[in-house]
Amino acid sequence: MRIGIFGGTFDPPHLGHLRAAELARESFSLNEVWLMVSNKPPHKIGKPIIPVGKRLKMAEIASLDNPYIKVSDFEIKNGLSYTIDTLRELKKHYLHDFFLIIGEDSFIELPTWKNYKGLLRETEIIVIKRKWREEKIPEWFLKTGMEVSVLKEGEKASEGRIFFISCATLPISSSMVREKVKRGLSIKYLVPQKIIEYIEKEGLYK
Repeated sequence: MRIGIFGGTFDPPHLGHLRAAELARESFSLNEVWLMVSNKPPHKIGKPIIPVGKRLKMAEIASLDNPYIKVSDFEIKNGLSYTIDTLRELKKHYLHDFFLIIGEDSFIELPTWKNYKGLLRETEIIVIKRKWREEKIPEWFLKTGMEVSVLKEGEKASEGRIFFISCATLPISSSMVREKVKRGLSIKYLVPQKIIEYIEKEGLYK
């Protein structure tokens, strides 16, 4: 099977996450996309974050309407925090072909990740970009000598290692959603309705 791994804190999951997952699935003919809920994200150390059980529950709620999007607690059960470790452990447990799905901001910061060069060799990477501009290719990536493939929405991917999907993804972030809840503003049409209900029930982000 061809599996897309889309990691994140999902604090909370929003429609931008779901659209990116669906776009990657379609463009790369993925059998499934796994929302890999982060265990202890290194870049979130010292920052307030909802307990992992609630984040996992929200990811499960968000994925209910799409049979191709699954939620994985693999990092949580195995105590993993780094993407390179997660991918290597996944390959020990499954015979699937794994693709890593990340956002543009995460790709730019990839050199700060654990063993990022190993990660580039380990798997094909799908980068979700809101708008592709060639001059924005980070300097560190140019030095790798690796080629990129740029796809427009609806195009199918061919062979390669690094892919950019250039499309108009929804300009939503989890921090935006949290801030709106904190200020008592509506988050309708930013997250699935059932997520709104869960946030209200649990009194999250107040």
